[in-house]
Amino acid sequence: MTVMFTRQQFDEACREFIHAHQSISSAYEARLSGWSWKEHHTLPGFGYMHRIVTLNWRHPASADTFLEIDDSLDVVDDGTTASHDSPDSLTCHQYVVLSATFRVPAFYFSIHGSSGSPLQLTDIMQTSLLREDVCEGTVATTFAVSHPAMNFPLLSQGEHPTLGTPCWYFHPCETASAVEEILKESEENSRRPLSWMEAWFIVLSTAVDMQ
Repeated sequence: MTVMFTRQQFDEACREFIHAHQSISSAYEARLSGWSWKEHHTLPGFGYMHRIVTLNWRHPASADTFLEIDDSLDVVDDGTTASHDSPDSLTCHQYVVLSATFRVPAFYFSIHGSSGSPLQLTDIMQTSLLREDVCEGTVATTFAVSHPAMNFPLLSQGEHPTLGTPCWYFHPCETASAVEEILKESEENSRRPLSWMEAWFIVLSTAVDMQ
């Protein structure tokens, strides 16, 4: 298939992926399971994949850690966000949507504490969602994580394209080329939408722990 998805191709690829990974026969399959297809409640053609997973804090909280992070990012706590002061589990809503600009899948997510409040970026970076080395050499602000050598932020805050709710997302600008590199070795299957989606998840898993 082409590098860029049409809306119909994206919908078909997502549905095929969900169907293919319904059963859990291995640890790898478990990481790709749990997804469901959601449609916009009034507008057709804005569907997306969704699942809910439970996360943990990567490291125990410490006062020294908080001071270092707060000083470096200058985060203002307005009382509407959850803080990293509890060992309890976290709820992560994960979405796969079609990027309207790049016409490839894009990964959006939100993480909430037990109170239901969303986590600040500084705390998100300490959860088990992100791989430990993904933020090395990056510069973090309140609303984005960027690498000096990249033209676009690695991680940004924005609205879910269908729901309109606040989320974080990985910029999809390099997605197509990364996926095509993986598919070069299996040219006979690379035109299948399912193969493209599975390769996309491989790319995503270099930054996100698909637990």
